[in-house]
Parts: sequence; structure tokens; C-alpha cells
Amino acid sequence: MRIFLAIVIAFTSVTLTFAQHKVEGSISGYLQKPVLLLEYFGDKHRIVDSTRTDMSGWFSFEINENSPSGLYSLAAANSPLFNFIFNNEDIVIKYDPSAFRPPEFIQSQENLVYYDYLVNKDLFDQKSAMLIDILRYYPEQDSFRLYADRHYLNLQNDFRAYSDRMIAQYPSTLVSHIINSDRPVSYPEGMQWDHYTSYNQKHFFNEVDFSDTLLINTNVFTAKAIDYLSFYSINNQNKDLQEEFFIQAVDTILHKAMESPLVYDFLMQYLIEGFEMYGFDRVISHIAANYEPANTCVNEERKSELEKRVENLRRLAIGNTAPDIIFESGEEENAGLSSLQDDLTVVLFWASWCPHCNQMIPHLKDLYEDVTMPDFEILAISLDTSASDYSQALAMHATNWINYTDLDGWDSKPAVDYSIYATPTMFLLDKNRKILARPVTVSDLRNALLK
Repeated sequence: MRIFLAIVIAFTSVTLTFAQHKVEGSISGYLQKPVLLLEYFGDKHRIVDSTRTDMSGWFSFEINENSPSGLYSLAAANSPLFNFIFNNEDIVIKYDPSAFRPPEFIQSQENLVYYDYLVNKDLFDQKSAMLIDILRYYPEQDSFRLYADRHYLNLQNDFRAYSDRMIAQYPSTLVSHIINSDRPVSYPEGMQWDHYTSYNQKHFFNEVDFSDTLLINTNVFTAKAIDYLSFYSINNQNKDLQEEFFIQAVDTILHKAMESPLVYDFLMQYLIEGFEMYGFDRVISHIAANYEPANTCVNEERKSELEKRVENLRRLAIGNTAPDIIFESGEEENAGLSSLQDDLTVVLFWASWCPHCNQMIPHLKDLYEDVTMPDFEILAISLDTSASDYSQALAMHATNWINYTDLDGWDSKPAVDYSIYATPTMFLLDKNRKILARPVTVSDLRNALLK
């Protein structure tokens, strides 16, 4: 249901206000409990401040003059509740978690506009998704399909007119920037719906303003990137073929993003992290081999981190030689990965506090003991910092492979040498330490071993 705008809104520029502002309000039923204020950076949240609600559920934050305009979130019990725009104005919110509806903005003109847009866009997305399915798959000459075609065109034109009106009415607001680049693809009259996927591959970013650096502090660029990748996703178990398609998508995204060095670096890091998470090593290697971080000094720390990440990806790409790891074993005080005589070795980075590791290790143990598999050794490097936690985990899992930790956690030399950002992480090496694969799951490892 549309949120009616009952007041005439006059916004100031997103860059000219320097006073401190408050974000405050009430959360029904959430009394004397912690509340977090989170800042959006792409698809990530970063903690800005924390407080506690009072006996009535009231909370209050002050946002200083240096805080960027963008999307923010409130979180309770470590779970984000809802997003809102901060753009140099005081905000008063009333929220009832049990009501299953958006927050009520008692004071915040820009958020009234933002949530009005979200409600209208969500309704458009629901209707258009159903109509597009009909247009793509219903018999072409059927009268119902012809009706659906006209109805979709009217629906699209209405939403386009609505979003144009919002942008024109509130030109100096952050929400106008969001609407401008977030709007759905506009399909032409007479669209050939059997070319739906190829049309989106070519035209999906037609109206996305990649030079708009304000959008880095929203979820617009990351959501657009994910949606675009979906047009290159194939229903096929062939990982190599899927990676080929994703490489095409990545090339389009990064070339578009070159309009702005900041946006380019931001999306480059986002894509690297995403494909790392799902183990698409060829895509990661393609990015590392073909793209350099932008030549910008706006944020030297972030740039340095990205440069280091790319260099490590190149160094640890499949086909390269992995760094040696010196570890203490029962027989030798300073044994090394290079001294192992096995034809195949899995280097596993894990930790006792990592739930995914503890779920994976029993399955990895089954694979290790499977006599039908090629022989391989496992060198398991723990990122624990507590000797007691590490010992308890070893006793619980009772594995026979090589286990080692220096109790330095993420700062341990092996973790730094292998550029470890998450656990569990695995590398499959041959006897010369050549990297053969970087499997994400035990199933991936099984397939790599069989190759």
C-alpha cells in the first residue's frame, strides 16, 4: 500500500550541511536492550555506534558532521531490523517488530520518499515478474498473451512516469540518486521476449550511473551486479562452463565501472570477495590477471588493501607454486610442507570457533580415510589463539592428518602467506607445491582429487 506524502518536501544539498544530527525513536517491546547503528558499504554493514533502549523502548544516536550520506541500518540482538537513508537531517522513527510492516518515520522527509519508492518498486517487481513469465512462455498468438503484452507496457510506463516524477521533484536528495540507477530495465514496445536474456545482457546497465560515487554507501551497485550475474547463470553442473559465462559478465561490469575509479575499485573488490566465497577460481584469476586497482589516492588504506589482495590472488593462482609452510611435528621440530613426500597434499585453514569448519571436518575425515580415493595428505593449519580450545577441537575430531598451529590466529605466518580471509579454506597441491585447485567444499575436493 502506497505511503501517502502529506507534506511538501524541500531538501538541502547532500553535501552542504555540517551540523550534528540525531537518529532516534522507539522499538515496541524492546526495552533496556542494546541497539546498533550500522553504516552500509555496498552489501556490508559497519558498526557506527551503539546504545541501549530505555524503559519505554526509546533510543537515540548522534551522527557527526563527517558521516557520509547513505544507507544506514538499525540492529537489535545482532540482527539488522531495517534500512534508512541518512542525508544530514534529524530522523525520528517508530518501529513495531511484531507488525511485519516498514518503520514509521515521524520525522525524516527523505525516508518518506525512499519508502514510498520501495513500496511502489516492490509492487511493480511482483506484477512484472508474473507478466514477463507469461510473455516469455505463453503461446505468442494467444489473445491472453497479447493482453498481457499491452498490460505490461502500461505497467512499465506507469512506473517509469512515477520514478521520473520522484527524481524531478526531489533532485538534490540521495533518494533521487538511488532511484535513478536502481530502476528496473525498461523494455521497448514490440520486445522479442525470446531474446529476454540476451537483451538484459546488453542493456541492463543502460541507466546505471557508474560515476555516482554517492551510491557506494548504498546497496545499489552490489544489487545491480548480482542481478546482472543472474543473466549469465546456467542450469548446468559444468563449473568450467559456468565460470566462462561469469567471466563475460565480470568484464562488462568492470568496464562499465571504469567511469569512476572509486566505483571501479569498490566493485572489483566486491566481485573478488563474492567469487572467492563460492570457489570460482578461474573468475578470480581472470580478474587478478586482467585488471589493476585504479590509480586513485582518495582512500590509500582501501587501495593498498585491494592491491595486496590482487597481488596475492596472482601469486596463489592455480598453476603457481604455493608458499612453503614450516611446522612442528612429532618427529621433526621444523618440518616443512616442501619435505612431505606425498603426491597430493591438501592445505586446510580452519579454527575451532568456525562452525562451518566443524561441520566440514567429519566429511573431510571420511574422504581422507576412503581407500578408493587417490592417496593424499592433509596439513591442517588452525587459526586458533587459545591452546585449550585448539586441544579440545583436536580431541573431538580425532584426525590422523598433520595438525599445526602457532596460536597467532589471522596473523600467523601461514595465514598471511596464503592470504587467508575466511575459514575453512583449502588448497590442493602436487608434490612440487604446484596449486592444482582451491576447493570450497569436500565435494569439490573429491572431484579435484579424481582429476
